[in-house]
Amino acid sequence: MTTSLEQAIVRLENFFDGLDTRPGVLARRLLGMPKPGDERLAELLCIERRARTKMDGSIGGSLVTTAWAAWEMMDLGLDALQGSLSRLVSWVLTFLESPPPAPAPTPLALPNGTVLTSEAGATFAAECLGLRVLLRARQDARPRVLRRLERVLSLWPTVHDELAASALGVVAVAPVPYHDRLESCVERVGAAQQSDGTWGDANLFHMLESLLLAGIRPARAVIERAVPALLAVQRPDGSFDSPAHEERALIGLRALLVAQQG
Repeated sequence: MTTSLEQAIVRLENFFDGLDTRPGVLARRLLGMPKPGDERLAELLCIERRARTKMDGSIGGSLVTTAWAAWEMMDLGLDALQGSLSRLVSWVLTFLESPPPAPAPTPLALPNGTVLTSEAGATFAAECLGLRVLLRARQDARPRVLRRLERVLSLWPTVHDELAASALGVVAVAPVPYHDRLESCVERVGAAQQSDGTWGDANLFHMLESLLLAGIRPARAVIERAVPALLAVQRPDGSFDSPAHEERALIGLRALLVAQQG
C-alpha cells in the first residue's frame, strides 16, 4: 500500500506522542500538539546535558558531542549567554580557535546518523557542526571564527555531497556577506539530487537536515522532491530506521511538513 504524505505525518504524530526526549518535545511543538509537561521536560533535558559537562566545559572532550549538546539546548529554548550553555559554547570556541585543527576520530557518527570514515571528511564535518553552533550563538564577530568560516567556504567547491551539505548548514546560519552564498550552496546540493529524490550513497537525512536549515524557497523545492524517497523508507511506527532513530524521524517530520505546506 502506498503511504500518502498525510498518513506519513500521522504516523510521526503517534511516534513522537509519548517520547520524553528533545526530538519528542520539538516534534510536538512543530505539530501544534505540545503536552502540559513539555516546558518542564525541556528544562530537565537541559539539566541532563549540563550534568554531563566536565569542568573544562566539554562533554567527553569531543567537539561533536559538545557542540551538539549546545545545539540541543538552544533548540530547547536556552540563550547562548545562559551559564550552562555558555560553558559549552566557550569550549567549542576555544577548540576551533586553537590552530591547527585537531583531526576528528574515525569512524565519526554525526547526530543525524551519518557515519564518516575518512579522517579528512570527519574533521571537516565536525568543524562545520562546531561553526554552526558558534554562529547560532552569535560568535560571528570573532576574527578566528570568521577565518574558520572562510576556510570551510574555500574547501566547499571540492568536497563530496555529504560534506557540501555540512558546509550548507554553516552558511545557513552565517552572517552577511557569507549568508549571501546560501542560494548557490543550495543549487549545488539540488543539482546532485537524483531522479528518485535521493543523493545516491549520500545520507538522505544529512542532506535534508542542511536544506531544512537553509529554509529558502529553492531549498524547500529540493526537499519536496525528496518526499517519495522518505515515504519509501518510513516504517509502520512512523520512524525511518530499525531500531528507531529519533533525530532522523524529526528530520523526516520537518521535511514532510515543508512539503505539506507547499
